[in-house]
Amino acid sequence: MKLKLTLLLLTISIAAFCKTWTVINSGSSFSLNSITIEEGDSVLFVLQNSHDAREVSQATWNNNASTALSGGFQTPAAGGLVLPAKLGVGTHYYVCTPHAGGGMKGQIIVQAATGLLENASYSLSVYPNPAADLVVMKANKYAMGSAYAMYDLTGRQVVAGKIMNESTGIDISQLQSGLYFLQVGTNTKQTFKVVKD
Repeated sequence: MKLKLTLLLLTISIAAFCKTWTVINSGSSFSLNSITIEEGDSVLFVLQNSHDAREVSQATWNNNASTALSGGFQTPAAGGLVLPAKLGVGTHYYVCTPHAGGGMKGQIIVQAATGLLENASYSLSVYPNPAADLVVMKANKYAMGSAYAMYDLTGRQVVAGKIMNESTGIDISQLQSGLYFLQVGTNTKQTFKVVKD
């Protein structure tokens, strides 16, 4: 009984540290063409209808081709969620099937899980969401100085700046209503979905 309880608590604690990374497209390129994640993380592809993401071998990737890797991940047009079961430790090469010849490709580098966050003291929240005029990022001192950028669904950057205070306001009053992605950080990026009313 103790062993089962210990395994259950370990599974829950590891799942609590797992993240979902978001990759969007900017025209015929991926916004994050190379990301480094930890084992157990997921990757969400949010793409325009003419784009997908297919895992390929390194040789296929180097040749800007699109032959699927046996057992690799594949998202439908407009993207989808790639779960940890498809993202083992190592480098995963992927392309957009219709645009691989033009070099629309990326890679996901999966590192073995350490069981610890990169900086366990780093804390960030974004509110209100949805918002009409102003989005506030509430951060602790460990997030100070981190860069942020907001992108629309086409991957166009619409806002950028740095977190300078515990509460940093982002003026979104001039943006059109819809879904945006707020990315925070330089090496390790956190992505938040923001809905503009």
